[in-house]
Amino acid sequence: MFDFFHAVDEATGEATGVPIERLKSPKYHELQTLNFFYFESTSDLIRSSERIGNAISAKQQAHRQQMMNKSSSSNTLTVGGGGVGRSKSVLNKRNLGTMRKVKEEKRREAQAEPNDDMILRILRMRPEAAGYLRDRARQKEKVESIAAMDAIVARSVQQGPGRMGSFQNIGRR
Repeated sequence: MFDFFHAVDEATGEATGVPIERLKSPKYHELQTLNFFYFESTSDLIRSSERIGNAISAKQQAHRQQMMNKSSSSNTLTVGGGGVGRSKSVLNKRNLGTMRKVKEEKRREAQAEPNDDMILRILRMRPEAAGYLRDRARQKEKVESIAAMDAIVARSVQQGPGRMGSFQNIGRR
């Protein structure tokens, strides 16, 4: 399919089709990965899924720790230095070059790591993986519930203690 859409003329060597940069999108890499994993053995797929699951858990744990460190440091009172740092300025966040770099990094990251959902879908077609899929589904539910709790805690920390005052006076009318 890639050769068909890229369409290189054999006589002149000139590419007249869709440019390579456009064809090698994250979806293209996902299809290549799917082709690779589809013919792997079930035990290899389970090991790959476990490795990806452990990496995701470790990344979530590191993010949770970072949020805890950030919330504990924001709760302490700092004296002096009341200015906004350059990393939090509007100019730094909305620079067109910065936005392009962030988008490119996200695209590269999506291409670099295989998708666990893809592996799990392939494993669903294999009856010998039923027990692993049950355990993995429980693990994913647990990870999602922890992520939801972390989001609630992060939102409440951001709002601060003064936000609850409006809710405490509702019943006094």
